[in-house]
Amino acid sequence: FVNVISPSGLPMRGIVGIWPDPLMFCAINCVDVEKSKTFYKQLGFVEQEYPYCRLGKGTGDFEPPQPKNSVYLSQSKNSMGVLLIPSKKKTVSPNPAIGSLDIVYKPSEDETGEGKEGEEVSLQDLSGINIVFERDTMFEAAEKATRVKK
Repeated sequence: FVNVISPSGLPMRGIVGIWPDPLMFCAINCVDVEKSKTFYKQLGFVEQEYPYCRLGKGTGDFEPPQPKNSVYLSQSKNSMGVLLIPSKKKTVSPNPAIGSLDIVYKPSEDETGEGKEGEEVSLQDLSGINIVFERDTMFEAAEKATRVKK
């Protein structure tokens, strides 16, 4: 694996997997992992098994093990999640390269929706990360408009 910092200042870890993988999770440094876990559970996240991209599950040279005392949560077993990592510092400041962590959702059948279509709902987690809820129709429209034509 290799740790790099993108031109925008976002730290990333590239792991040599068995096949090409999408982004696996967003790692968040937390002053209090338990409080952050409670926060994300209130948003519908569930504690899941830490995702590995190799069969050795962090025991080989190509992929590190799960960070000590960290917690992995996602909304389903096949969706990208968050890895809550205990911070070594008493205060945590969010990386300015991250504008927000966007959660795409589909309203339930009986949801009338207080807000107008296109309106985003946002809040901030305990580490100062902006969380934005984006309706599936808005996400699909943006994805379609920016899709590379073959």
